Amino acid sequence: FLIFLLMATAFWFFNALRGEYVTTFSYPVRFVNVPENHVIVGGANQKIELKVKSNGYAILRQRISSRFIPVNYDVSSMRTIIRDGKSVSYMLSRSQINNVRNQLMVGMELADISPDTLFLHVDKVKKKAIPVRLEGKPVFEKQFILANTIVFEPESVTVTGPASLVDTISEIYTKLLETEALSDTFIKKIELKPIDNVKLSDNVVTLTIPVERYTEKMVNVPISVKGLPDSLWLKTFPSSLEVTFRAGMSKVETINGSDFSAVVDAAEILKTDRAKRLRVRIDKSPENIESFDYAPLFVEYVLELRNSN
Repeated sequence: FLIFLLMATAFWFFNALRGEYVTTFSYPVRFVNVPENHVIVGGANQKIELKVKSNGYAILRQRISSRFIPVNYDVSSMRTIIRDGKSVSYMLSRSQINNVRNQLMVGMELADISPDTLFLHVDKVKKKAIPVRLEGKPVFEKQFILANTIVFEPESVTVTGPASLVDTISEIYTKLLETEALSDTFIKKIELKPIDNVKLSDNVVTLTIPVERYTEKMVNVPISVKGLPDSLWLKTFPSSLEVTFRAGMSKVETINGSDFSAVVDAAEILKTDRAKRLRVRIDKSPENIESFDYAPLFVEYVLELRNSN
């Protein structure tokens, strides 16, 4: 019984293949002759759908035995329109209809091609030097700090890619830095994070983190007054404060009190509810220090009218 069932099924299948059917094949597309100094930024991986009509035998042979060779569309001959404020190239799919028909089995009729139009985004190629930045923050052993700026070799890399993308890149970051706490200058080759659709002139840079021991120093900084009308005179008690800062041993002796600025704000005095003491703030400090403290935080003051004579 099983043999007769198989024979009947095979007879039905081969008989069905004699009928006419409509089916769809996906056809690969390749874009060629991209203009010099231009690059495809969108729409490169497209396919066209072929609706064909034929008997079942031809359709089955096409699916089993054939692989379509990509049809070439010449980018340099495409037309351009503006869509959503962007330049878009386009070409009718049927412009290569003869190449498509040549790959179909004998007896297959091409009924339709979709989409009817292929759209492609093409952009100019741009090169730009971009500074390298460190991803992560170095940590230091106690009594050690960053001695100077972190150095990369090279300090910038050239990125090459679509102008619309390159124009948005302002920094290139390294991969995350992971180290033990540092007590000496650290030198290491480190990879840069890749960016999709752009090429980097260097994928690896040499990172140098200069490290040195730090020490403390105390300096005297005079207190100045801001926002005081010319008709008034103000004197603070004390008239200066002491700033204790921490800096690398190679820099500490080059820093003195004039590198800091301490101020009190006269606006606190001119309020109806006059302050009995004034808060002192540091509004200028050198960049090459680790941290600082100062005292006193508040000062007494004497306020008088200036002699108009």
